[in-house]
Amino acid sequence: MILTPIERAAAYGAAHPAFPSLATSGDWVYGVWVVGNDYRNPSKFYGAYPRGYLRRVGSMFPDARRVLHAFSGSLRRDEARAHLHPDAAVELVDRVPRTPDTTVADAAALPYEDQPFDLVLADPPYSPADAEKYGVRMPDRRRCLRELARVTRPGGNLVWLDTMLPMFRKVDWKLWGTVGLVRSTNHRVRLVSFFVRAA
Repeated sequence: MILTPIERAAAYGAAHPAFPSLATSGDWVYGVWVVGNDYRNPSKFYGAYPRGYLRRVGSMFPDARRVLHAFSGSLRRDEARAHLHPDAAVELVDRVPRTPDTTVADAAALPYEDQPFDLVLADPPYSPADAEKYGVRMPDRRRCLRELARVTRPGGNLVWLDTMLPMFRKVDWKLWGTVGLVRSTNHRVRLVSFFVRAA
């Protein structure tokens, strides 16, 4: 069963009735997530998913069974699986191994066969200064999106968290939604971009 964007927005609303619903127009989903001012970083390393982010995203993909976290940083497998279907298998990939669960690889050259994943979550460094803090070079977003398309099955989804909408090839991806992510004062506003893998 593959859910439509509208069904994914409805799943989000059902899981989070206290939050504003995601808006829909045709097959387009959009909204704003205000995740609050919890400054505690669950990791001792620079950067991490904002608190509550994985819970929100996971609620939109109850059908995901093979999940890849690209640029996974210090995320642990148990944290990655906490808000997914209990049967979901999760892979974590980063250039710098920060947990024993992490596969060391470049997101532009992944060590996986073609099309094994039905959901990919990506949170790359947003700037060269961020990449320097992570101890890596700044990724080429276009090359990464092409490689992520290679490992995502047709009909599978990519959730890309960044401070911009990345360039993508329409032959690879169809953009079906965007959500602004506001953390708190003096934090960058981010964009959650939702893509489906083209057939």
